[in-house]
Amino acid sequence: MEKGKPYALRPEDAKRRLADDLARICREAEVRPVVIGGLAVNHHGYMRVTADVDILVARAEAIALYRRLRSESGWKRYADGFRNTELGVGLDICVEGERTAPGSTEEFPDPAQLVTVDVEPLPVPALSELLALKVMSGRARDDADVVELLKRHRSRMASLKTAAARRLRTAEARGRLAALVSRAKAEAARRR
Repeated sequence: MEKGKPYALRPEDAKRRLADDLARICREAEVRPVVIGGLAVNHHGYMRVTADVDILVARAEAIALYRRLRSESGWKRYADGFRNTELGVGLDICVEGERTAPGSTEEFPDPAQLVTVDVEPLPVPALSELLALKVMSGRARDDADVVELLKRHRSRMASLKTAAARRLRTAEARGRLAALVSRAKAEAARRR
């Protein structure tokens, strides 16, 4: 991974090449995805390894994207999305209105309603939006991402918490965000 490059990936990296190909496919299918997950985390300054590319699409655009990917050479249906067999990289597709995780009451928002950062080849959510999406999932990996991102942006922690909390629908999710912010503050204080 290389800081300063889109998603902190070199152009020859398989995940970056998948994102480039996906951007072309989405333009042609008139789909406007937002990159979420590990690549978005990398963009916001916490470098971590990720095995796939995760995107969020609008419900109205999901069918067009699925159809297009099924017709593309080298793309095969796999788990919650597709896999590019030429690059060996998976694509997880999250759809507006679907639950963010099994048992969660939080739902993925419309990507058009997110504040985004223009990154080539595909945009990522603004940091507060990404934090909210991570909290919505309730997964341990996502909780760890929230803590690490907050530690890297400690001077903005309070404003990020406020902005992220606005995106969360449930008191449970807002409580989880508050706990993660407290954890990030405590860990940041130990490092000083």
